[in-house]
Amino acid sequence: MTQSHVIESSRPGRVGAAAVLEFWVSLLTQQNMWYRDKTVLFLMDQICCAAFTHHQEECVQKLLYQQHKTALGFHGERGVLSSIVGWFSGNATPSFIEGQSLSANIQVWFAWLVLNMEGVFEEDSQLRRCVEQELLTDLNLSPEQAWKKAQQRLKLPVTPSLQRMQIYRWACQAVATPPDHPLLPLVWQKFLQLYLRQPGPEYGLAAGGCIGQRFFLSSSQVALLKDLRQKIQEVSDFHHAASQALRVPPPQMPSSDSQGDESPGNLQPPYLTSPKLHTELVRLFGVFGLWLDDEMLQKQEVYLPSLPPEYEPHRLAQVMQRQQVPWLEFIDQERLHYDGIEVRSLWEKVQSEPTFLQAQSHTFMGYARERILENLQKHPVPQPAPELQPQKVPVADIPTKCLTDSRAAAELLKQDLGILQDQARLAVACEAQQVALELELLESLPLLYKNRPEQVTMTLECKGKGGQPCQGPANITVSCEKLQKQEAVHSQIASLRRDIKKLQTDAMAPPHQGLAQAAVHTENFITALVNLYKAQKLPTVQHVGVATFYQVVSFVCEDTLRHPPTRQYFSSCAEILGQVFIQGNAAECGRVLKTILGQRRLCPLISPFFTPNAAPDQLVFLYQDVVTSLDLDTTDVIFMLLTKFDLIQWLTETNPIFSERTRLLELVHGALCVCGKEPEKELLTPFHVFTKHWTLILRHHFPDHYSDCLRLLMNSSSDQLLSPECWKVTLRVLGCNECLCGCQLDVLSYFFHFVSLFSKVDETIEWLSEYFLRSRLTKSDLRSFGLYSAWAPYITEVVYFWEHLIGSLINIQASNCARESVGSSKTLKSLQNLHSKIVKLFSPWIFPLDTEDGR
Repeated sequence: MTQSHVIESSRPGRVGAAAVLEFWVSLLTQQNMWYRDKTVLFLMDQICCAAFTHHQEECVQKLLYQQHKTALGFHGERGVLSSIVGWFSGNATPSFIEGQSLSANIQVWFAWLVLNMEGVFEEDSQLRRCVEQELLTDLNLSPEQAWKKAQQRLKLPVTPSLQRMQIYRWACQAVATPPDHPLLPLVWQKFLQLYLRQPGPEYGLAAGGCIGQRFFLSSSQVALLKDLRQKIQEVSDFHHAASQALRVPPPQMPSSDSQGDESPGNLQPPYLTSPKLHTELVRLFGVFGLWLDDEMLQKQEVYLPSLPPEYEPHRLAQVMQRQQVPWLEFIDQERLHYDGIEVRSLWEKVQSEPTFLQAQSHTFMGYARERILENLQKHPVPQPAPELQPQKVPVADIPTKCLTDSRAAAELLKQDLGILQDQARLAVACEAQQVALELELLESLPLLYKNRPEQVTMTLECKGKGGQPCQGPANITVSCEKLQKQEAVHSQIASLRRDIKKLQTDAMAPPHQGLAQAAVHTENFITALVNLYKAQKLPTVQHVGVATFYQVVSFVCEDTLRHPPTRQYFSSCAEILGQVFIQGNAAECGRVLKTILGQRRLCPLISPFFTPNAAPDQLVFLYQDVVTSLDLDTTDVIFMLLTKFDLIQWLTETNPIFSERTRLLELVHGALCVCGKEPEKELLTPFHVFTKHWTLILRHHFPDHYSDCLRLLMNSSSDQLLSPECWKVTLRVLGCNECLCGCQLDVLSYFFHFVSLFSKVDETIEWLSEYFLRSRLTKSDLRSFGLYSAWAPYITEVVYFWEHLIGSLINIQASNCARESVGSSKTLKSLQNLHSKIVKLFSPWIFPLDTEDGR
């Protein structure tokens, strides 16, 4: 019926063969596990044969490809637990061909299309190419090792097992296909295209031999290769015998257009394939045998034109280059045509059956039904089916109210999370108990044996001397220490070992069902909540999601962090909730920060969701909370929090006002002062982050914060509160990095170029002169001993800074004097002014103080 349907639809003006084939394939593959139903496989084989005959394989293959991807699980949402567990590597993936091949003759057409479809999947996933590259890169790798490395590199959601690779699948199908099947030459063509590949140049490697033998190293694979060689011999013998048969053309071939010309006694004449085709197939499989047995093809690159004619070099080149054009000249087209006519004639015969024969058929069916019913009455009456017992759902459904009501959600989670937390506490307690028992056991073992003093009498035999008889053996008493087992300690050790064994047995027991129900119930709730929020951005759902996140975090304690399964589960729940409801939420930045600072153990868990840049108006206040919490015990937490502040983005995109930037600069300065002149080892990591933030603020809209930075730097340095590194990074921003590297000074540096545009260099020199003089006058120790002792840690950087200032000032004055005549009064006055400013800058450092009020 299906074959006739395809023929009728292929006529002009009809829907076409492709539409009919898609209809039947969709109809037959609707039921679950259809590929295990022998009846469906028989019909699918006929449909695949029709698709091949009418050149419509692509439409059937496309439908099977979609079915294959669905069976592999490429569609659908994955929950929390499924994302944790994942796919175990090496599992056999679903396939429409159970086992390695379909050996039954009626299923070869179906196997042809399925294996071609799986080949498309293997190409799309790049699995074969990756395995080949691994084998070529390391000649010592086995196929199993190369497959595992390729799996790690590709990170596919579903990875077929090694035995499901196409080279093995086509090899098994070549062995299983009967010798007389028309598709056998094409099956061998597919296998040889993979076995005789030379993929070296594709991966940038030198051209070598074929790669096929690298896939057949284990004993089972070597046996498969042996079966292939034996199969070639069997097929050659079969076609040789068939070529000797005498072919007598039938007097009349049945036609698809005839309607009921045959009678039950008019049987179809026997059919024989042309002997010439059998002869060609004998020659072809002989060539296949040469290719398969030639070791030179596998070991090195062979110049194909140099091969003898029996190798058929042109066809070997097509195989090595994987030309996908099938060798249809070796297909028994006469047999395909005859089989199609024979199948369609059966359907036409049923359609043209006379009415009285159909009535006789119905009468026979009625008689058979009565016989069956009579026989059934002779047997005992079967018992009725057992009553259906209502089964309790193992995991309760999630009430809809919980997705929009935070109180209901809290009550639902409280019980489940409590069970998980109790399990963690129990596991940690058992672990602690086992550690205590093992410590006690270790302490008892040295006491198991003890040396005790003991006297032992030893007998020494006398042999006599000079023929004199001996008066008897001598008895000698010896004092020694003898090792003795302490029975009390031995009993204690045996008891400890029994207790440890019992603890280990209890720990290996599977968890109770309530624990699994609680985990799945929580996962179902979170999944439903996330899916609802993604579908509808409702504020109530977001409120429930935020509350759920903090509730999950509140159940994280020392016990849950110590118990790996619970820690992983809570981390996964917090990660999903944090990514959806917390990350990027400006309203939750402060609360997340407060939670981290209050419970430092939660920092690795929830710090990824602390995004201060999402709340630019609160960034300075958040930064203040982080800075004020800095101490030696919190350096790791502070560093992790500081990395979340992206000051470049905040300064460039938000454009904060001057007062906010100044406040942030003061906070950074305060943090640098906390780190001190010589930061502790624990403070070095956050210290470098603070210096980076200091330079970012100074560089932004320069010279807005130049005066503030200089003032803060001078005030803290005068009390030796800052590290000299702060001076170095500041001078680097100001363009003084050349001097720090020991290079020649450039007085027209970046910094002074901009200072000359926006302010005057002499203002900086004037301010520094007054600052140092005021410092010298206001502090008694500086009045007596000078400024050098107080500024000794920073003297090198101060010298570099002054050198640039004075050099820049001299260049500015020189540029002004160049416009005046030499020796003019204005020039002399400028030079005197320059000299007085330089003297004033050095005066607080080098001149003694004669009076209390001045020099």
